[in-house]
Amino acid sequence: MPLRRWCLPVVAALASAWAFAGEEEWKPQGEGWIQLFNGKDLTGWKFKGGTNTSWEVQDGVLANLREKDGQKRRGVDIFTEQTFRNFQLHIEFKVPKGGNSGVYLRGRKEIQVHDSFGVEKPGPGHCGGLYGKAGAMVNACKPAGEWNSFDATIVGDVITVYHNGKLIQDKVELKGCTGGALDGDDSKPGPLMLQGDHSTVWYRNIWIKPLPETEEKK
Repeated sequence: MPLRRWCLPVVAALASAWAFAGEEEWKPQGEGWIQLFNGKDLTGWKFKGGTNTSWEVQDGVLANLREKDGQKRRGVDIFTEQTFRNFQLHIEFKVPKGGNSGVYLRGRKEIQVHDSFGVEKPGPGHCGGLYGKAGAMVNACKPAGEWNSFDATIVGDVITVYHNGKLIQDKVELKGCTGGALDGDDSKPGPLMLQGDHSTVWYRNIWIKPLPETEEKK
């Protein structure tokens, strides 16, 4: 299959980083990586609907707090000002008990973020699933309150995902958009979007490496 030509070097380049995901601070390997969250403020991010009602920075972490000081808050999705088509992504996340969020590639294809620890047969709605389309091959989810990592690659409509260093989506072709997408036009580049309208969730160490459009034609 032609797509293997780009998958093999991508896996090789990230292998050392995946091996330590969740155990020590992840650092980008090689050149071309862009840090999407600076750990200090929300520079470079926008909000679905235009207004921030729940996101803030706490101790270097991007936090979506649905409740604060005893007051419930309306959640909102947050997305990058920059747009991308083909890329590698590293992102770390933590959910509370029963937590639910999502990482949207191009703002349109969701990798589910969910408190799924202990689920024997994960479905498309569990952690690491391509929402509504394909469940994770294995459940690599850590208990609620612990940090997890996704390392994802998208080229064209083909997605590969590692969760805490374990392969959970292997070159899955996902045409079109999943539910909750930023828009319905998957023919163009899009932002990285994080779902914030479901529950409290925390993100950190968010890095992206754009891949050339020529990779899509191999």
